[in-house]
Amino acid sequence: MELRNFKFTATTADGKTIKGRLEALNKTVCVKYLQAKNYTVKNITEYSSLIAKLNSITIGKVMTDKYLIFFLKQLGSLLTAGVNIMTALELLALQQENRHLRKLYFELYQQVYNGFSFSKALSKQQKEFPSMLIQMIEIGELSGDLPGTVLKMADYYERQMKISQGIKSAMRMPIIYLVAALLIAVGMLIFVFPNITNLFASFEGAELPGITQFFLDAGEFTARYALPLFGTLFVIIVIILLLNKYVPKVHYAFSVFMLNLPIFGKLTQMNNQIMIANSLSQMLSRGINSVKALNTIKGLLTNVIYKELITKTLTYIEDGKPFSKAFQESKYIDSIMAKMMNTGEKTGEIPKLMENLSTYYNGVSELRVEQLKNAIQPILLIIVYAIVGVMMLAIMLPMLSLGGQI
Repeated sequence: MELRNFKFTATTADGKTIKGRLEALNKTVCVKYLQAKNYTVKNITEYSSLIAKLNSITIGKVMTDKYLIFFLKQLGSLLTAGVNIMTALELLALQQENRHLRKLYFELYQQVYNGFSFSKALSKQQKEFPSMLIQMIEIGELSGDLPGTVLKMADYYERQMKISQGIKSAMRMPIIYLVAALLIAVGMLIFVFPNITNLFASFEGAELPGITQFFLDAGEFTARYALPLFGTLFVIIVIILLLNKYVPKVHYAFSVFMLNLPIFGKLTQMNNQIMIANSLSQMLSRGINSVKALNTIKGLLTNVIYKELITKTLTYIEDGKPFSKAFQESKYIDSIMAKMMNTGEKTGEIPKLMENLSTYYNGVSELRVEQLKNAIQPILLIIVYAIVGVMMLAIMLPMLSLGGQI
């Protein structure tokens, strides 16, 4: 659906006249949008231009995780208050400042207006909305609890985002500190140490300390070969990234390597297990069968090892083997999770046990991420201070040596 472009002239609440441009379904919706902002509309005219058409093109995904959570919370609150789905979508679109999101909300509104269910309208925007959300909304519509389902999914995605961001933040911290230390070291080698050489050249017979001479030689080498060195490093990184992206065997090996890294590998494993446990809990508790739930989860996962695990689980189910067998065989699944799945199969309470497991993992992951940050930060600071301290010592020693010779 294409939105139409309008030029408008309106008066603000304090009597100021403003002019602007707006995308909307039609002239009536345009007027409603401006009135929602407390504007008094004087004139609206539709127009068409190449620039307007180019501006309407969106590249990539519009509905980020943060926007999705906000959308679901707002929608759930409106539905809980008794507002019907069409009116709720219209209100959200009219309040939205981001024109790409406003266009998306209007498209959902238009689909529902044309007689489609809300879940069907979402399914026509699969690039923007996860397949799990679409299925859960469909279940909510059938069960008559759409408001509760929407709010529950908002909580689910908020938890997932919080956990994911915490783990990514903990993994990024060492990289940021080490890059900062490397940049400081390279800067001192190229710009500071050469000045020491010039100073010593003016004193006959003055000898540089060994540590200073080492850094001077390193700085001279870096300055002379900086372009080929960093160029080669850049090419190697690009080649590794391309191989990881386009060569399945390399990507698989890299995924295995990341999962086996000390500390960070465990965090990656936990992040994937939390996603599996949370998703299974949400879907199985709403009556979605295990095969459909696993296929949906497979589409949500990005790690090839865990995708392979879900594929293996589906194969076992088709062969009549236990649901938990593949999880018990995997070395990248925590023994607690495998045992609880096995117990759930025997008792017929997998949804409840998955809910308990997801709650347990959510709490443990937050604790581990915080512990990791608290443990790594002092170590990284010591490394940075040690690098800078040694280099400062290499600068100060020649000064002290000259002071003794004068």
